[in-house]
Amino acid sequence: MGTRRIGTRIASVITLVLMFSSGLARAQNKSEAKLCNDESMDWFREAKFGMFIHFGAETPERLEHSDLTRTEKYEIAVKEFNPVDFDAKEWVKIAKDAGMKYIVFTTKHHDGFCKWDSKLTDWDVMDQTSFKRDIVGELAEACKEAGIELGFYYSIADWHHPEYDPVYSNRNGFHFNPNPDADITKYMDYMYGQIRELCENYQPRLFWFDGSGGFRNPNKKRILGQQEMMDLLSSYGAISNSRYGDDDSLKYVNYLSMGDNMSPSGNIGVPFETAQTMNNSWHFEASDEDWKSADTLLEYLVKIVGNGGNYLLNVGPDRNGVIPEASQNRLKIMGDWLKTNGEAIYGTKAGPYPYELNWGSMTQRKKGDRTILYLNVVDWPQDGTFKLYGLMNKVLKASLLADRTELSTSNEFNASAGLNVVSIQVPKTAPDPYVSVISLEIEGEPVIDGHFLQQNDDTVLLDAFYSTIHDEKLVPNKPLRPVDQKIFTVMQKGEGIMPTRGMTVGLNKTGQALTWDFRMVNPGTYEVAVVCNAGENQKWEADGKMKVTVAGQSVENKLREDERKENRWMAHNMKSVVSKIGKITINTAGMKTLTLEVTSDFNDLKPNVRYVQLVPIK
Repeated sequence: MGTRRIGTRIASVITLVLMFSSGLARAQNKSEAKLCNDESMDWFREAKFGMFIHFGAETPERLEHSDLTRTEKYEIAVKEFNPVDFDAKEWVKIAKDAGMKYIVFTTKHHDGFCKWDSKLTDWDVMDQTSFKRDIVGELAEACKEAGIELGFYYSIADWHHPEYDPVYSNRNGFHFNPNPDADITKYMDYMYGQIRELCENYQPRLFWFDGSGGFRNPNKKRILGQQEMMDLLSSYGAISNSRYGDDDSLKYVNYLSMGDNMSPSGNIGVPFETAQTMNNSWHFEASDEDWKSADTLLEYLVKIVGNGGNYLLNVGPDRNGVIPEASQNRLKIMGDWLKTNGEAIYGTKAGPYPYELNWGSMTQRKKGDRTILYLNVVDWPQDGTFKLYGLMNKVLKASLLADRTELSTSNEFNASAGLNVVSIQVPKTAPDPYVSVISLEIEGEPVIDGHFLQQNDDTVLLDAFYSTIHDEKLVPNKPLRPVDQKIFTVMQKGEGIMPTRGMTVGLNKTGQALTWDFRMVNPGTYEVAVVCNAGENQKWEADGKMKVTVAGQSVENKLREDERKENRWMAHNMKSVVSKIGKITINTAGMKTLTLEVTSDFNDLKPNVRYVQLVPIK
């Protein structure tokens, strides 16, 4: 474990939210393996790309009556709901032209307003509006005609139903008309009835639950009947995301929902989905012009799929039911790219490297006794040589996916670093303005060096999720890896590494430590920094200290804010804070061990460490 032995004061530091499998990981339990690998998941694993649609009376511009209470605003908004230009076939066409394979629609959001003809309530589009059209029904028919799979967003929280006790609300106990005698079990009967109604009338393939934050307490969670709900959905051939009871362990559900607008930096080893907005709003918001560019959206797509996930990209139709032009323009670009490069996305598996690749991402598919690796390159090499570290297999052929132009390759074993290097000769100008794809055909199943490897630009990125944890309280005298752990959620324990949020919780006491093994290719002098997640407006000045030890050298410093930058894999209100610890010189290539240790308690600010980075000083 490097040059310094961690002392006996190592505290009980971190346990893991999620058990996952990767090149470094463990086996799933029987329940998890069954649900994640169930045949009903086949279409989801093939699809990769879907459209999320947030639409209803809750569209913010409908709530513009500033002199009214929130309840009064919603009642007026529902009465005025009349999307005269709604055309389900047009929505589906836009999704299909974008290369999307499924749609998830908000059947009932937190306001409880139902966009279908429900026989269990009159708080629906047929009974409360002049529109009087079954939006869900029309969308289901349009999806069926176009061959697009359909899923339903359904909010467990319900601010309108009289039996929904606000104590279970995920929004500070809000309810339109709180009922002191509310009986949550009666609401559960209502909710189960609506799920059956939706299944029987519209045959959805997926339920996207939300709003169960008020049920995190184990006693409250039992009210949901997680096993009963999954049995119900299974009987109709539908799958479920993990937000039914925030089941991050995937004990009852089929796949993991990341936090809103969040994505893991690497392969977490289970099916997951990132739901993301194109701007900063889920529902239509006329004033929100902070649109992500098409190249940013395509980068998200290739990296999410490269990590083994699905990308659920949101649109918010306006009050008339029209998807904004800004959304349509970006979706068209994505669709055009997928027409050329869809082979690298649909039906692929996560690439063999479990951690982040800063040049882009990798996907793969089997081809007989061979494997095709798709190198989805966002940062194209300017010198005409693309280098891939650590791939052991014989390369049979390399080509540009777009036009099948063959590329020459060479293999070299770097003896000092102890790893193989594949070099691919590529055009000096990227063939695609967004993401260029190299198809690399190799012999057999991919075999890679299983350690962290120095990136192509010589940066070293060490993700906290893949660190080794030293925890004498849980397992005396035995270091732990997150990949070996399946314990409980951070919310229940108050400490852990949280893949759905990309952060550590509880790393703040003297003696706590994380370590990583990595392989250095090009030695030199490096700036060492700890990168943490922080709120957009959070003041960031820590009173504690951390020490980094590697290659016989140590640097120690307070975590101060040296740089604040965008964090593309976190929510809009989260930023990356870079704290420079010091400079170190690594004189030799080969295997190294880096230790991050808390050397002085953090009393005020508790850092959420995301990764340690070593940046070469040129």
